[in-house]
Amino acid sequence: MSSRAAENLFWIGRYAERAEALTRLLRMVNDRRNDFQHSPNPAGAECLDVLLSSLTRVTSTYPGFVAEGSADRLAAPDSELLALIVDEGRPGTLAYAVQRLLAAAHAVRDQLSVDTWMVVGNLEREILGLRAASRGRTTVVAHGLGKIIQSLLAFSGLAGECMERDPGWRFMDAGRRIERGVQLASLLRASVTVERGTATDSLLLESALIASESIITYRRRYRSQAHLETILDLLVLDVDNPRSLAYQVDRLSDDVHLLPAPDAGARLSQSERLVLETATTLRLSDPAALTATGSEGLRPALDDFLDCILGLLHRTADAIDAERFVHSLPQRKMVDQ
Repeated sequence: MSSRAAENLFWIGRYAERAEALTRLLRMVNDRRNDFQHSPNPAGAECLDVLLSSLTRVTSTYPGFVAEGSADRLAAPDSELLALIVDEGRPGTLAYAVQRLLAAAHAVRDQLSVDTWMVVGNLEREILGLRAASRGRTTVVAHGLGKIIQSLLAFSGLAGECMERDPGWRFMDAGRRIERGVQLASLLRASVTVERGTATDSLLLESALIASESIITYRRRYRSQAHLETILDLLVLDVDNPRSLAYQVDRLSDDVHLLPAPDAGARLSQSERLVLETATTLRLSDPAALTATGSEGLRPALDDFLDCILGLLHRTADAIDAERFVHSLPQRKMVDQ
C-alpha cells in the first residue's frame, strides 16, 4: 500500500468520526435549545449557554459562543448554529468535515466497495441539501442532521463489516479511534470541569451521555440520575463500553501494533510508546479523585487529566504521520531558464 493511500484512509477514519461526533452534538444542542431557550427554568438556560460554549470549544470555531460578541450570539444562536452545519469553508464545521471525508474517499476509490460508494454519494447529496435548506429555519436544517447521521452510521458499518483487516483498514480504524477519543475528551473538558448548581450539573452530565451515545447504557447500569463519578467510570474507564476512552485506546493499541512497522528494530515505535502511556494514564486514574472540586467550583484534577489525554492522542496521531506517511517535497527549479 502506498503512503498516500494509507494517509487518506487514516484521515477518512478521522473525518468520518469527527463528522459523526459533531452531528450528535449538534442534535443534542438543538434538542436542549428547543427545551430551554424560552423556558423560565434557570438551570436549563445555564445548561444551554454552557453547551453552546462547549460546541465552540470542541470544534475550535472561534470566536463563536465564547469570545468577542458571544453574548449576542448566545441570545440569538440561529446564525452561528447554521454556520456550524453548512459552512464548508470554515474549519471545524460539519460541512468542512464531510467535504474532507469525501475528498479523502475519492483519493482511494479503489480501496472502497461499491456499496460504500452508494453511502458516500448519499452523504454528499445530504450535505448539499442541508446547504440549500439553510435559507430556511434552523429546525428545517436540524431535521436533516438525522439523515446525515444515518449515512455516517452506514459508512461506519460497511467499513467495519466489509473491509478486510489489512493495513488499510488498520489505518482507517486508528484514525477513527484517535478522533473518537479526542472528541469525547474535548466534550468532557468543555462541559464538566466546572461545578455549577446541582440541577445544571445534572442536565450537563445527561447531555454528555446523550452526545456520546451512552445514555441508555448509563440508565440500565446505574438506574439513577447522572453523577460525575459514575459517568467518568462509564465514559473514561470502562473497557467494555465502545464509546469510552479506555475502549478507544485499547483498539488503537491493537491497530498501531499491527500497522506496518517503522524501522525501529525490537524497540517500540514512538506511536506505540504514546499509546502505552495513554493506556497507563487511564488505568492509573481514580474517578473519585478526579471529581474533587477546588476554588471557584473548578475541578483542576479532571481538567489536567483530560488535557493530558488530549495531548497524548494528538501526539500519537503526529507520530503515526511521521513514522508511516511520506510527504513529498515540492519540486523547485535549480536555475532559471
